[in-house]
Amino acid sequence: MVEYTQFNLTEGKTLEKYGLVLAGGGAKGVYQLGAWKAMREIGVRFSVIAGVSIGSINGALIASDCYDEAKELWREASIDKGINLSSELKNPEKLFSIRNYPVLLKEVWKNGGIDASPTRDLISRFIDEEKVRKSGVDLGMITFSLDDYSSKEIFLKDIPDGHLIDYLLASSKIPGVSNIGPEGERFLDGGVYDNTPVEMLIKNGYNKLIVVDISNLKGIAHRADFTNSQIVYIRPNNVDELGAAFDFSEEMYEKRIKMGYLDAQKAFGLLSGRLYYFGKGVFRKMVDKYGAEACKQLEEMAFELGVETLKVYEADDFVEEVKTLYSAHLEDYNKRQEEAEQKRIYGQIIKRIPMFKSGKDYTEAVAVLDNIIE
Repeated sequence: MVEYTQFNLTEGKTLEKYGLVLAGGGAKGVYQLGAWKAMREIGVRFSVIAGVSIGSINGALIASDCYDEAKELWREASIDKGINLSSELKNPEKLFSIRNYPVLLKEVWKNGGIDASPTRDLISRFIDEEKVRKSGVDLGMITFSLDDYSSKEIFLKDIPDGHLIDYLLASSKIPGVSNIGPEGERFLDGGVYDNTPVEMLIKNGYNKLIVVDISNLKGIAHRADFTNSQIVYIRPNNVDELGAAFDFSEEMYEKRIKMGYLDAQKAFGLLSGRLYYFGKGVFRKMVDKYGAEACKQLEEMAFELGVETLKVYEADDFVEEVKTLYSAHLEDYNKRQEEAEQKRIYGQIIKRIPMFKSGKDYTEAVAVLDNIIE
């Protein structure tokens, strides 16, 4: 394994500023914090940021360059600290668990919605509106109006002084939550319309963009026309690895922030690989040596065998780790086949069980592990 450290692509030069697009996704937004950490180290700067839901809240923190405040906010974030309830949740780790429905429905029926004022208080402690306005970074967000059932694309200049937090919450409002946002208006999470607002920036003349995507949900009007645009797209290889939108556990916090950090480095060419992370240029050399299909199979086999994903590997270390786990897996598989031979009734059935659960053919990967391909 190689150690990763701070990188800088500028080599004394100033990078041209990017537009930044931040998707919505609840607690998965910690991934964006990890990506931001990598981009700060690289020296990336922003002229404009467009976000939806948690992306808009992260966007305000990024615009004001409040990384330490962002970390502290996310460390404090949790379901129980974000809402006021008259009764305790049966499953506090998963807000919309069926076990919580009686409590949530009671709040909606009794009070007209779940009281999310603690969320407002938490965000207000860490986002300084004056700092955002003085940053020189334009901040935009999308929300959805329930008054005329239309999307609202809002930039900082459109927001009255002192009301930034209201509009950030309007972009993040989930159904069943009592009125939060600008007074006298009803809004819903902007992600229902466009959860990754690339189009919002492109149509306003920004075509050099970084997109940090954390969700499979795109919204009913999402467009991804990147024609004549320069896009750096940062996204997990498998978004499901980011977990549930309301999982605020410490374990997922650490996993998401590290994944975002490594994926951003990969997106800027400082790391390589598809499912795994290799040193700069390492994966390309592996492809030259073993072939593209063999390398694809090696990574997929490694994932099935449980090789740790959130590490940075050199080629020899990775192949050796896969080979070690594959040898143990092969030994276990052969043992099961031998046992099957001794069983008169189930033998033929057990013998047909594939070596890997996925049933994939890893012929070329095995050839590498067996040193057939030099």
